[in-house]
Amino acid sequence: EQYMGQGEFYLEYGSFDVSLTVPANMIVASTGVLQNPSEVLTPTQRSRLAQARTSQQTVIIRGPDEVEDPTSRPAAPSGTLTWRFKADSVRDFAWAAARHFVWDAVGVNGGRTLAMSFYPPSTAPLWKEATEYAKFAIENYSADWAPYPYPTASNVRGSEGGMEYPMIVFCDRPTPETLYSVTDHEFGHTWFPMVVGSNERRYAWMDEGFNELINYYNWIERFKEPPAHRASVPDYLEMATSGQEHPIITAPDQLPPDFVGPAAYDKPALALRLLREVVVGPNRFDPAFKEYFRRWAYKHPTPADFFRTIEDGVGEDLSWFWRSWFYTTQQLDQAVDSVAVADSAGVESLIHLRNAGGIPMPVDLELLMDDGSTRRLRLPAEIWYHGERFTAVLPGPARVNGVVVDPDGVYPDVRRENNRWPPAASTP
Repeated sequence: EQYMGQGEFYLEYGSFDVSLTVPANMIVASTGVLQNPSEVLTPTQRSRLAQARTSQQTVIIRGPDEVEDPTSRPAAPSGTLTWRFKADSVRDFAWAAARHFVWDAVGVNGGRTLAMSFYPPSTAPLWKEATEYAKFAIENYSADWAPYPYPTASNVRGSEGGMEYPMIVFCDRPTPETLYSVTDHEFGHTWFPMVVGSNERRYAWMDEGFNELINYYNWIERFKEPPAHRASVPDYLEMATSGQEHPIITAPDQLPPDFVGPAAYDKPALALRLLREVVVGPNRFDPAFKEYFRRWAYKHPTPADFFRTIEDGVGEDLSWFWRSWFYTTQQLDQAVDSVAVADSAGVESLIHLRNAGGIPMPVDLELLMDDGSTRRLRLPAEIWYHGERFTAVLPGPARVNGVVVDPDGVYPDVRRENNRWPPAASTP
């Protein structure tokens, strides 16, 4: 199915054998592996490429000072050269050509892959680190989720802010941090949807949402803190409280343009983070997510295939989670309505909780006791099985003087004002 902007692509896998005839002074970046380097590269460039494959540091293949040097291109009496590329098990093919490309490269995953960047000399101060960004992203995704399956990975400085194709991406950002972010994101698309070939036209969240999820953890691995720009919560809350939210399952070309980001990127990534970190735990989620990739590589899974694979892996029926997060516009609004004492002796404290938003999730409580101590308590999502209200019973002898729901602010709760008892306005 053809590209439709918000809907992007849906393609079958195949093999490509492509010949591109371009002016001889141009460098070509492309999906696939170059088949005729001796015809289109100089001996120096071929030697540098061989060096780059086994190097842990970026190697310049064609430097900024060589761009205007005619000897940086092979002699071509006809004025043109034909570059031939082959690629297997890919769902698309893309390429770029320019006279002014600076070109560098480095080995990835022990030399099994060659990562490369192509950019104009004017951007060299920013782009000189781009290939290292690609190397870091690909090696971490390979270690965390599944090995990168292709022999090349090219990053081209283009006019598009960020766009992905098999083995080649196009990026343009103004700062090192944003260039790293978009490079990481676009190469993350190798896993979703380049290898796991979900239908972007119908289920944008199955590539963008999954990619945002792995981007989030890759950022933490690099910078040792969560990414503020990928926290997902503010954008999701803006959508959730707008009165115009659509379920994640909605086809992307049916979404209002301003809601594509929150619905296809932010909310699914946030939901899966909560599933991983709060509901089932990384020890169960991570193997299940890896199994999804293994089971559906080079195939075309639907949402039901994803849901079943995760449930198989974690060993638990999660239909309540999928229904609430992906098929409805229910919200996460956990409230503490009141606290009472069970009898005059103060033997038990009764904490009256309410699921005001509809999404059933575990409840984390911080309890301030009358003896001055503080306790933490987690209640499982199953407490909402019989309805929207639940009373937690806490044995004495100490009484509960105060309650905070979600004390660490983990949840995208749409009404924080009902997360405290006594309510903030009545607290001395």
